[in-house]
Amino acid sequence: MPLDRFIRPINPTSRHVKYGLPLAYASLGLFMATLTALFTKSLVNLLSVSLFDHDNQFTNALSWAILLVAVFTAASQVYWINQGLLRYDALLQVPVFYIIWTVFDIIGGGIYFDEFRAFTTVKYVLFVLGVVIVFSGVGLLANRLKDH
Repeated sequence: MPLDRFIRPINPTSRHVKYGLPLAYASLGLFMATLTALFTKSLVNLLSVSLFDHDNQFTNALSWAILLVAVFTAASQVYWINQGLLRYDALLQVPVFYIIWTVFDIIGGGIYFDEFRAFTTVKYVLFVLGVVIVFSGVGLLANRLKDH
């Protein structure tokens, strides 16, 4: 292939594999978890209007698509988390997944549901400071990889 001369094989014991693959599995799981949270929130809104306002929201394809995507991303989330746990240390996989997922979920929900509208500069600074503190803790846990 024309691109083969630009692609070098990666040594399975390289630090790119040692650090990158565990984070890739956690990242795939957290991406699916973030989508699950967003689509589930949308699904709950549809169900609330359907049940309590007696206005059936499941008469169009978009509502059913939201339901299917929520189910698919929930199953995918569990799959990718389990794949990471089968291959790598749970003391790295779980905190990395949970912390980054929480941040993405907050940001995604804040944008999608306009939850940041009332944020002041102080609230933004404190939010970023909290994220930095949490990532520092995950970094300390990631040091476990150096010992293996």
